[in-house]
Formats: sequence, C-alpha cells, structure tokens
Amino acid sequence: MAHFRLSQCAKLFLWPLFGPWPLLGYGCTMDDTGSYHRLSAELFRAPRKALTPEETAFLKVPNNASARASLEFITSKPHVAGTAGDLEMAEYVKTTFEKVGIAAVLDPQKVLLTYPVSSSLELLDVSGKMVAKASLAEDTLDSDPTTHTWWRNHTFNGYSPSGEVTAPIVYANYGLPEDFAALEEAGVEVKGSIVLMRYGECFRGLKAMNAQKAGALASIIYSDPEEDGYAKGSVYPYGPWRPKSSVQRGSIQFISLCAGDPTRAYSPHGMDVEKLCGFSSKELIPQIPVLPISYGDALVFLESLGGKEAPNNFRGGLNITYRFGPTKGHYKVRVKVENRFQSSPVWNVIGTIPGSLPADLDQPVVLGNHRDAWVYGAADPNSGTAQLLEVARGLGQLLRTGWKPLRTIYLCSWSGEEYGLLGSTAWGEVHESILRRALAYVNVDTGVSGPHFRASGTPSLAQLLGDVLGHVQHPESKKPLSEHWSGKLYSLGSGSDYTIFIDHLGIPSLDMAFSPRDAQYGVYHSVYDSFTWMATEGDPDFTYHVAMAQLWGLVSLRLAGTHALQAPLPMNLSIQAEAIEAYIAEIKENITSLDFRRLDEASSTFKAAAAKTMAEAAHLRQMGQKAPHEEVTALNERVGLVERQFLLSEGLPGRKWFRHCLQAPGLYTGYAAKTLPGIYEAIQAKHWDLAQSQILATALRVEAAAAYLAPSSWQSQITVTV
Repeated sequence: MAHFRLSQCAKLFLWPLFGPWPLLGYGCTMDDTGSYHRLSAELFRAPRKALTPEETAFLKVPNNASARASLEFITSKPHVAGTAGDLEMAEYVKTTFEKVGIAAVLDPQKVLLTYPVSSSLELLDVSGKMVAKASLAEDTLDSDPTTHTWWRNHTFNGYSPSGEVTAPIVYANYGLPEDFAALEEAGVEVKGSIVLMRYGECFRGLKAMNAQKAGALASIIYSDPEEDGYAKGSVYPYGPWRPKSSVQRGSIQFISLCAGDPTRAYSPHGMDVEKLCGFSSKELIPQIPVLPISYGDALVFLESLGGKEAPNNFRGGLNITYRFGPTKGHYKVRVKVENRFQSSPVWNVIGTIPGSLPADLDQPVVLGNHRDAWVYGAADPNSGTAQLLEVARGLGQLLRTGWKPLRTIYLCSWSGEEYGLLGSTAWGEVHESILRRALAYVNVDTGVSGPHFRASGTPSLAQLLGDVLGHVQHPESKKPLSEHWSGKLYSLGSGSDYTIFIDHLGIPSLDMAFSPRDAQYGVYHSVYDSFTWMATEGDPDFTYHVAMAQLWGLVSLRLAGTHALQAPLPMNLSIQAEAIEAYIAEIKENITSLDFRRLDEASSTFKAAAAKTMAEAAHLRQMGQKAPHEEVTALNERVGLVERQFLLSEGLPGRKWFRHCLQAPGLYTGYAAKTLPGIYEAIQAKHWDLAQSQILATALRVEAAAAYLAPSSWQSQITVTV
C-alpha cells in the first residue's frame, strides 16, 4: 500500500498563490519512510522468468577487479563539476565506452556554477576581538592519501552568495518550521541574526530558504554526530562514520521549485528560466551567505550560546547543553563567504547502442549515473559510475557475439548533478525529441554506501524489478536479492537525475542503491568519501558493486528486448492502478470537505483498462513467436507511452516545471516524494477551492490514461507531446 505522512510545515513560496499563512513562512520536512507502494511477497518472490542466453552471458561479465580499478582511477583526483578533473573523467568514461564497442560523444552544456575562494568563521567578544576561529578544514589522514588536497580547506555550499556578516547567533535545530516557531515562542529574535542549524530532517537548501524568510542575515549548517557521527559508531578511519572535522558540502538551490541550472544559460529552445520554471534565477537560490561546518568547529559556537535551554528535540550528540541563543555576553559571530560564480560547461557523456526497431517505433531505454562529485565521491556518485562501466562492459561483450537490442539503449554519464541536476536536466530539455518515445529511465547514483537494497520508481516497473532481483545473489547471504527486499518501491521525488525524466517528461523511471538501513552514510559529501573509505569500509571486496551492475544490466536488457523477438513489454499497469487507488485512499483520510467522486471513478476506470491491457499482454506473451506482430506493436505503444498521460500541461500549482500529477518532490522536503502533489499541497495550505480543482485536474489525467489504453485509440495518440 501507499504510505506517507502529511507534512506539518507552514508555507513559503506558495503564499502569493495560496494566500497568507499563520506564523512565519517556513517550509521543509524530511519523511524518513517516504511514500511507497508495497508489493506482495507472492508477486516479487513468485517463480521467475528464466534467463535468456544473452542475460546469462551478461551476468558473467561484471567483476570485482575491474569495478575496483575503475573506481580507483575515477577517485584518484577531485572532479567537481566543470573543473579539469571533471573533464578528464568524462574523457575516461567516453574512452571506456568506445573500447567496449559503444559509440559515445561528449555533450557539453553551459550552466551556472560556483566555486569557493575563501571563508572564515569567528567568535568575537564585546570589544570585537576574536576569541575563537573555526578551522573550516578537514584533517588529513596518513591512512588516506587523497585527503591531502586543496579542497579540504575550501568547504562550501554551492550557490551561496558571497558576503560578510557580524551578528549574534541563534540555534534553530534542523531549520524546520516548528523549530523557528519554538524560537519565536521562546522570545528569540531571528531577524538580524546568524542562524546555526544542523543537517538532517530537511534538504539543506530549504534550511537556508527558511532562515532567509525569517530575516536571518546568514546561516551556518553543521553535521551533528547524532546524525552520522560517533553516535552511530566508530568514525573514519576506524569505522565508517563521520569524523569531527568532516564537512558535508552540497547545493543550496531551492530544488523543489525547479530542477536544473537556475539561469538556464544553455537556453533550451530559446526559453529562459522564467518561462520554464515560473521563477527568476534569484528566486531559485539563496540571497544570504551560507556556510557548512563540521561538528568539531560547531562546538565552540554552540557553547557560546546563552538564553533558554533548548528542548529535547533540539539536542544532538555533543556533550553540551544545547541552548536557543543568542550568543551570551553580547558576543557576536563574524562569517565571511567569498564564492566565485561563473557560467561554464559541464560535460555529459552519451553512449548509444542503436536498436533494431525503426525510429517511429523505437522506444529508447536510458541508463544514467552522474559522475561529478564534491571532491572524490567514491560512494556518491562514483560507485555508480564504476557500475555503469561494468554494465557497458557486459553489453559490449554481447555486441561482440552479434546480439542487438530491439530498442535503443543510451548510457549516460551526467555532470553537474551535485549543483542541482544540471547536466541531465539540460540534456533532457535540449534533446526532448530523442526522449519523445523513451520507454524508461534507470538511474543509479550512490550505488553502494551500505548493505541494504532500496529502490524507488514508477509502480509499473515494480514487477520487473522484483523478478530481476530473483536472479542476482546478495553478496553476503548468496541468496536471491528478492529475499532481502522488503517489497517497498518508494515514490520518486527529486535529488537525483531521474527528476527530469519522471517529473517533467513523464518517462517511467527507476532508482536503485545499496545503502545503510537508517542513516545517511558517514562520509557523505566530504573529502573522506574516498577510494580508501570504499576499500576499507564501504565495499572492501567490491561484491556489492558487482551485484548492482548485474541488477542494472538485467533490468536494462529486459526493457530493451532483443532483435530476435518482439514481445509484450515487461511492465505491469495493474500495479500502477493499485498504487493510484492507494494514493487516493490515503489522501482522503480525515478529509470531509472535498468531493473525490470524479477521481475515484477515474481510478476505477483506469484499473479496469489496466487489467484488460495486462490480460491482452499475458495472452500475447503466451503465444510467443506466434503472436501477431502488429498486435504486439500496438500493445507496446500503449503500455510504453501511457505514463505521459499523467502530465499536467500547466504543471503543478506554483511550480510549473513539475508536471506529473501522481508524484513530485514535496515542496517542503526537497528530495522526498509526495503523491498526488497538487491535491496534497493545496490541502496542506487549506486552500480548498484549489484542492478541489486539483482533484478534477488529476481525475482528467487518470481518465486520459485509461482512454489511452483502449486498443482502438492508440493509433491516433502515439505522437505524444512532452
């Protein structure tokens, strides 16, 4: 079933559209469980479709040694987006594709980037004399040679403006709306202050957004050991968790408003950012300086706070008394941030394996991983990059045997993801014609950072995933991964490169990872996310790298098909219909002032159409090679392109770039998904007229999807405008 909790946020950017809000205009929350659809165990642990000879041959190719070698090279030098290291790694990926027989090109896209110049953070006494200064540097480690780098002394947040501020400091916990409300209730003045917040519970960009809205002059974000440091276990290099000097870098773009370059410097089809997103560039990035720091540096500033003792939910893992502030004894804090903004290229790499279908019937399958990292990125994202190269090796081996996919396969190595999904969004917007008939996008970002498998995706891909999991062994138990999977397929929000594909273009998408069970991995976005960390803590034997490459490749092979047989697509629209029913049931709970009858009826109609379509697919599949070619073609047109019918032509209220009516990133989460987002956000705002209109808008799209599945209608509808 679908499962999600309604956000407790107040509102920020939609207030001009929805009306005034109580208290202050804050907004962000992170739901650790997220929205998900749970498959029954009978479905994904049922007898599996046998492997084809090509699939069996592919599974033998990915191996530990080559994955390790790829990762060691890619992480041998920093490769922040747009730098010389990024271009070198792009050339490496391109060359690797070409060596295995896959044609590849560099795809440069001009975007806005920021780089650090200098920063400082000081505690000043009443006379203005400095009494303490943050190091703003990550310690070098003799056991990890790549920690000796310029970047360890230049920690920053992408898109933070430059500025110098001297002011009292206050502590706002996670920067959630209820945290700012607690400060207000305690009589703590945020306006004119510097706000110190800790990572967790909310996307970092929305922390800055909330602080800015509250009148803060600057904000500082630190990693508390309760989240991913010594409270979780031994810290690196003695364990996997965050050491005291480690800093989480990251973009502070307001990503839930619009993904991609906040300036649209590449001007897709002559459109500027306001036409595409409905916001100016200044509305998509903070206007106050923001600085990330370690918990080692944060300690002295937290200890300098006076005021009331903070409640339990404000307390982290440091051995101090957490207080609201402001700084005691009339002390102040001076923060300086100098960042350089520049428009420059980032380099995608696009590999292509042409399919055997003619262009007017081709349904390309797109595989993607981003390559750029905040420094070395051994887990995020280059474990996924090494796995993409293993998939390429496997597909290259098949090509050498004479195999050819039925549908074109694109292997994409993105850049600029860390700043705000820049490369993938640019490619998707500029090359819409390539993607007009795309069947699916399969993403792996942080492929390995822990041992637990997790997947997010379009429900119609759930059964395919479950079946493929049965053919790949868990690295430790040697049992099928399907026996280790909960059956939860989480909804897709944002935060990785699938965003343009599902949220804007309506292409079914899947995102997969091995990760820690209940926490972000400990060296995320720091200089310690290195090859040494991966080789000692993350995946020493590189067995999880192999498992993910096998899984990714099998999913791709089954979606792409083979030129030797055109069969019904391995997608289950009845699972999609069940998910829609669950979304509606969940959002209707405790809501009596809205009329959901039209949406309920639309859901029932789609469920019936999906059941009929899946029965047709089963019949044709049973016929095998005797199935009429034209009937299989017609079925695959309907099944493969129906997801586009869920797109709203005008986009979601207040954020036109996000167009999918069934899921989107929560406006106040940044990453985590909300289902039926137009309805959900309007209910949150208590804007009942808008909620009712969104119920109708969603019902119309679900009805359109049901009509699209009717066999008599596909021929007139296969040219879908996205």
